[in-house]
Amino acid sequence: MTNANLAGIIESRCQDRAALPGLHGEHGRSWTFDQIDLLAGGVAQALRAEGIGAGDRVAFYLTNGPETVFFLFGAWKLGAVPVTVSSLYNASELAESVAKTHPRLLLVDGRRSDVVAEFRAGSDLPVRSITDAVPGVEPLAWKNETRVRAVEVAADSEACILFTGGTTGRPKAVSVTHGGTRGSLERLARVSTGTDKQGTAPPDAKPNLIALPLFHSGGQHSLLFAYFVGRAAVVWERFGIDRLADLMERFRFDNFFFLPTMVFDIVHAERHLPFAGVKSVLVAGQAISWQIRRGFEERYNVPILVNYGSTEAGHIAGWNGKDMKAGLWKPGSAGKVYPGVDLEIRDDDGNVLPPGSEGEIVVRSELTKGYVDDAEASAELVRDGWVHTGDMGYIDEDEVLWLAGRKRDMIKCGGFQVWPEEIEDELREHPLVHDVRVLGFPDDRLGEIPVALVVREHDDSVCDDRLSAAIVEFARDRLAHFKTPRRIQFVPALERSETGKISRVSVPAPDGGGST
Repeated sequence: MTNANLAGIIESRCQDRAALPGLHGEHGRSWTFDQIDLLAGGVAQALRAEGIGAGDRVAFYLTNGPETVFFLFGAWKLGAVPVTVSSLYNASELAESVAKTHPRLLLVDGRRSDVVAEFRAGSDLPVRSITDAVPGVEPLAWKNETRVRAVEVAADSEACILFTGGTTGRPKAVSVTHGGTRGSLERLARVSTGTDKQGTAPPDAKPNLIALPLFHSGGQHSLLFAYFVGRAAVVWERFGIDRLADLMERFRFDNFFFLPTMVFDIVHAERHLPFAGVKSVLVAGQAISWQIRRGFEERYNVPILVNYGSTEAGHIAGWNGKDMKAGLWKPGSAGKVYPGVDLEIRDDDGNVLPPGSEGEIVVRSELTKGYVDDAEASAELVRDGWVHTGDMGYIDEDEVLWLAGRKRDMIKCGGFQVWPEEIEDELREHPLVHDVRVLGFPDDRLGEIPVALVVREHDDSVCDDRLSAAIVEFARDRLAHFKTPRRIQFVPALERSETGKISRVSVPAPDGGGST
């Protein structure tokens, strides 16, 4: 039986490029692939001394940084299951995450000592610190470099617990498997490099910046993909324009994987970033607006490629540089369905729909075992091996996937289906709209009406009432009447989740101001 253990990825790198740098921190320190494996071995040895073994869950409440890499691979070497909790969580959110996932041990560092102290006051879960700086918490002796071989695990063994972004509800704890994660990496490698084999990057390849945090599925997949194809990884604490510029000068990256919100910040930054030598930027996590995409590409002359997927289903569709050169790219689409992805479009009754018909995107996947904290939601998510994404879209005659929106975000206005993303894309074209989120609000006559929450550009010459009317007229010129927002509400900012997605839940109720 082939060992599906994800720790085998770093062990493979030790076989073909052990002495090459494999990990860089943002403050100048680096580690070779061999040192990563040895430090992961030290972690495995220390966790084993705490009684952790195969199948045991270990919660990570760690500031994003290189140390998290050692702990991920160290846990996997034992067959243990990291539960990657956001380091931004407060004590109650940490407690909720632990209650959902039932880990045997919690690992912390010295950055949130107040949160850890509050958590410990209400929990009897054993806690160990990876530093010496947490009062009252025993340090874990993990820095003894040791060679530990990864235990054998089955393909369907639980590899990690990840939390969804929570843009349309409370975050759910998603269980992903070793084999499913490897399969997703192989599909992306096949599309990106033309092979599903590990270690295809040349020894002098530029490192990859892991822009997303490692408690996030995008961050973990970015790290694993870099190592899967043989590239080094640069891990930082968090995204920031000045931090990004400094690292770009230092490493001369040739590609990036960003969230749309990161691209938004780059486009609006006063500082011009050194994108010379960057071949492409891959964007995933949520839809990117045409206005932001065009602004980035015009400013830096670097193409944006899109990737569609999810924590639960893995990599599903996207475009790559070869597609662009071959003229296959279709503007506005999610991308061509990746080879090896079994995808169907289904109606509400589960019937498979033909090309061109809109329905829910359903994917056969072995990546997830479901939600560990919600049996009912798990039963809805995975049915007979098919993951129901909750995304609506259609496939055209060229096997290109087009997205319409989230099934539960759809607004039903007077019997018509209205997708918020379509309205948002149009409103962002208005010169005085800085950002926007469209939501459905109850209406006695129409069931729901679209309401736009707008962050306006600063312009003292136009008052709110005049701008509100102008935005509605702008929308009417570009959209069907039933899609036009019935009300504009100006807000100072749009609340975002910890992963940068704009929340559709935490929004103010319409106050009647700026209505049409």
